[in-house]
Amino acid sequence: MAVVANLVNPTPFDVAIPYTKGIEIRIPADGEVNISMQQLDDFRPGKPGSEETQSILDFEGVYLQDSDLSYDFQALGALKAYVGTRQDRIKTFTERTKGSRVAGGVAVDDETMDELLDQAGYGNMQEQVDKVLGRIKILETIVNEDATRGAVKMALDPERTCFVTNPPRQFPSKTALRMFLSEHPEVAAKHEALINPKSAGSSNAELAAGGDGENATAEERHGFAAFEKEGEFNG
Repeated sequence: MAVVANLVNPTPFDVAIPYTKGIEIRIPADGEVNISMQQLDDFRPGKPGSEETQSILDFEGVYLQDSDLSYDFQALGALKAYVGTRQDRIKTFTERTKGSRVAGGVAVDDETMDELLDQAGYGNMQEQVDKVLGRIKILETIVNEDATRGAVKMALDPERTCFVTNPPRQFPSKTALRMFLSEHPEVAAKHEALINPKSAGSSNAELAAGGDGENATAEERHGFAAFEKEGEFNG
């Protein structure tokens, strides 16, 4: 899990998440909002009291973004939680109301129950649930066909990636990569051998570092292929 400071609302309804007294985090329908690092820490799962926070997010159909998972996968989970929590509330109200009326000797038919649900605001809640169920149906079709189960595969930029580290490491810029290589000569030798095997073959120092193209691992050869595809490396 790689949570980022972003709350995402995959529902078709505007949402206001209560944060502290007098402060709400408003997220538009089908939108998202960046939050502060303090807010991120408060919403992060696993903290004491995080169950209550998660229950609020579930009820509103909002999730804290995990950059390792796709939108479709996370949205489906959030919408299912949205439907589940609201259906539980409707069921609890219905059972409690019917129980109390039956105990008082009052019969409750379906029409009367629908009126009571509307009066308590649960009729509108059921309409929202029905609308979200339509979205769940669409997302389930997509996610169920996803062999990666929502895992995000990041395309590495060959001009700022060192493929000889395990796993390959992408740097914020080409300059950052150059600085890293200048501070790690052995890694730099293997890196140079991977992106320029001809010059590496003529360098005993690079061969001693174990970076010749013929002895490269399958992962390293794959990385080199990526460099060749994108063009000459100028990092």
